[in-house]
Amino acid sequence: MANTQARGMDALFGKKPVENEYVRFDTLSALVVDDISAMRQAVRSQLHSLGINSVKVASNAVEALAQVESNNFDLILCDYNLNKASSGQHLLEHLRSENILSATAIFVMLTAETEYSFVANAVEFIPDDYLLKPCSEKKLRSRLERLIDRRTFLMPVLKAINAKDYEMAISACDKLLAIAPDDRRIMDVLRRKTEAQLALQDYVQVLKTYEQADAIRAEVPWVMMGLARTHYGLGDLEVAAKIAQALIEKSRNYVAAYELLAKIRLETDDDEGAFDLLIRSSEILPSAKRFRSVSQAAFLLGKLDEAKLNSEEAIRLSNGSMVERSGDYLSLAQTQVDMGDHQGAIETLEKNARKHGDVGIFGVAKGAILAQAYFDSGDSEKAKKLVARSASLLANRKNSFVMTALGKAALKVGDVVFGLKLMTEAVQVSGKDEKRIARHVKKSMVDTGHNEKVEDVIDGGRKRILELVDEATKLMRSAHFAEANQKVLEALAIHGENLEALMTAAQLHLLWLKHKGLDSEIVERAKCYLMTLDRLVPNNQKVMNFYRFFNEIVSE
Repeated sequence: MANTQARGMDALFGKKPVENEYVRFDTLSALVVDDISAMRQAVRSQLHSLGINSVKVASNAVEALAQVESNNFDLILCDYNLNKASSGQHLLEHLRSENILSATAIFVMLTAETEYSFVANAVEFIPDDYLLKPCSEKKLRSRLERLIDRRTFLMPVLKAINAKDYEMAISACDKLLAIAPDDRRIMDVLRRKTEAQLALQDYVQVLKTYEQADAIRAEVPWVMMGLARTHYGLGDLEVAAKIAQALIEKSRNYVAAYELLAKIRLETDDDEGAFDLLIRSSEILPSAKRFRSVSQAAFLLGKLDEAKLNSEEAIRLSNGSMVERSGDYLSLAQTQVDMGDHQGAIETLEKNARKHGDVGIFGVAKGAILAQAYFDSGDSEKAKKLVARSASLLANRKNSFVMTALGKAALKVGDVVFGLKLMTEAVQVSGKDEKRIARHVKKSMVDTGHNEKVEDVIDGGRKRILELVDEATKLMRSAHFAEANQKVLEALAIHGENLEALMTAAQLHLLWLKHKGLDSEIVERAKCYLMTLDRLVPNNQKVMNFYRFFNEIVSE
């Protein structure tokens, strides 16, 4: 195995990376994204003058996304203000968060000075560089040469990350750290190393890497954010909160710190505190994603007017863009139902959300919320038919939000047994969203007059499952695999298809194999857990990553 990895490393490195070699611009491909035709052509001409012959253009984020999905660009130059529903920042966040952008691609944001001074200190997904407009050809060449030098130095790591070979990426980082010429390059390497370690969910090692980076350059926002996230991942919420708060005090507009702190507040049952933080993040950097978070928090707090307003803002900002989500209409309609505006809910789903159809999970949820609205409007027969249809479409799907909406509809039309069954199952299969779904279930039951059943439904074994999963996770992170397995088995004995317990079981067995070596019994158990997860949540990204990790381990 060691020899195989060494050969792989040699193939990636080729020769020792050298900075400031002559840059061959004629070998590069580029994409220019700008909504103004004259600007697209001006930047394209500058790139041609540098020797870049392969240059494609896009006039908006949707066109750019299509280009990135079908081409492997070395360089993307994107205007920040696209004057569309999706800005250049929205495009970058989508490409990075969905793992669409190649690790070897250089993303440069073109901004006005006012845009740069605001966005550069607010966002987590930063581009490789910012260029203030207008930009001379001389300045463009200088910046690109520097960026390409950095990419050349990091290329062994970037190729390993593209191949999702995170172990090799970490080894490549360690090799580069030994030859890095200065602190700037060391920080570049450490940042990539943390990405690979986080992909492996190796919180113990990534904490050491962040601490190493912090010792070189204190209070760098991405390092502070990484330390906060790592402590959160290790379950140390108090330390995570302190670091996030310190980051906010240092960089008042750093929205990721507000969002992590809000998540911690929710986990410590400070719903009002979380809501205030989410409001602040949406004010700093308005986006459909942030308005969704505010709407959801407001809904659970009973602030229905604010929930409605923020759902409408999410729809307005995302309509026709790459970040449009059919779920925004469902959230708005459910809020309208709960506000007593049944006609508004019917119009939202039957008119405004018509383009999203009536099939799949959306179709089930749409029917469930319409059933509530029609029942409230006095048409109980139509409501019952919609409940029956949604129940038939739900089949074996395990979606907690949809099950809660349908359970609420069933309770309204008088099918109490079916309604309570759905509510119980919604909590049991909610996984990491358990607290949020439990709040939805409680609100739905109170709204329909079933207060006395709340504890029975929400408990349903979930508290003990969560305790066992938490204990198993702590044991797993300290490499006490056999003891962790006993906790997992206890949790699955309560509910065999609880997603949180199954995810923990799969991760446990993969780490067990990685640390202790191949064992046929553990291999079979890991395979069984992965197959169960694949059946319950098909095409889930985390499960797909588990499969990839499993295949790497068993093929070594």
